[in-house]
Amino acid sequence: MAYIDDLVVGQTDPNDSIPLNYCTPKGYFVGAYFEGDDYQTAVYSRERKEVPKFTSANRITTTHVYSKARDLILENYQSYNVPTEIDGNTLIGISHKLEQSEINNQMIAISDVGKLSLTDENVAKIIRKNHAFLKGTGIVKNGRIDYQAANRVIAVYDEQNNFYVFSLINGAKPEFVNRLFKLDVEMAFGIVSSAVKVPLNINQFTALLSLAFDIGHQKFLTSKLVKLLNAGDYNCATYFMEFVEKPIKNGTGVSTILYNRRQAEISLFTAI
Repeated sequence: MAYIDDLVVGQTDPNDSIPLNYCTPKGYFVGAYFEGDDYQTAVYSRERKEVPKFTSANRITTTHVYSKARDLILENYQSYNVPTEIDGNTLIGISHKLEQSEINNQMIAISDVGKLSLTDENVAKIIRKNHAFLKGTGIVKNGRIDYQAANRVIAVYDEQNNFYVFSLINGAKPEFVNRLFKLDVEMAFGIVSSAVKVPLNINQFTALLSLAFDIGHQKFLTSKLVKLLNAGDYNCATYFMEFVEKPIKNGTGVSTILYNRRQAEISLFTAI
C-alpha cells in the first residue's frame, strides 16, 4: 500500500491531528481538528477573507516566481559535480537527470530553449569535429593534479545554430550548472502553466513548480493533486505526498529526502 493511502485530506503524516491550512480565491482556511467516528473529517475555520492575488496559471510569468522557485529548489535538492547514480537515475548539476546517451558519451547539448539530443544532426556534426577536445585531457600529469585543467569548462559553441556541447569529463562547472538549472526551472514552469487550469497565488505556483521540477510532465499531469486543483479543490496539499516513495530491494519505501522536499512544498503551498 502506498504511503498516500494512509493519509486523509489535511494530513502529511498519519499522526497529524490538526489539518493543513489552505487558501482559495474566496478566503484562507485554518485547520482546527479532525472529527467523526474515525477522526477523518477535517474541520476548518475561516481566518480571513482577503488573500494574496490569484492569477490564471498560464498568465503567471517566470519573473513572478523565478527567485522564490530558485531558493526553494536549491534548499531542497542536491547538487552533483560529477554524474552520480541515485535510485536508478544518473544526476548532474542541480538534480538534473541525464539520458543514457549523455551518460555514455559524458556530454550534454543545450541551447537557450532546452536540451538537444546528441543524435541531432547539427550536434553530432559538432561532436565529430571536436571529439578529441570534448573528450578532454587527463587532469593528472606526472603524478600531480593539473588544477588548471580540472577547473576548466570543456565546451564547444555552435554560433550558427546557437547551442553548446558541454563535456562532463572534468565534472559540472558553475557556468554549465547555472545554464542547465535555468532551463530546468523554465521547463517546470511550462509544465505548471499548461497543466493547471485554475487561478493560483504565487506561493501555490512556486510549490507546484518544485514538484514538476522533480517528477516531470507526465507524472505531474496525471497526479491526484493536479486533478483536484483543476476541479477547484484547493484543499489538496496532502497529495504532494503521492511522491515521497523510492524503489527499494523488495518494493518501495518512504525517502527522507523526498518526504522533506514534499513538506517544504506543502509549507509554501499552504502559506499566505
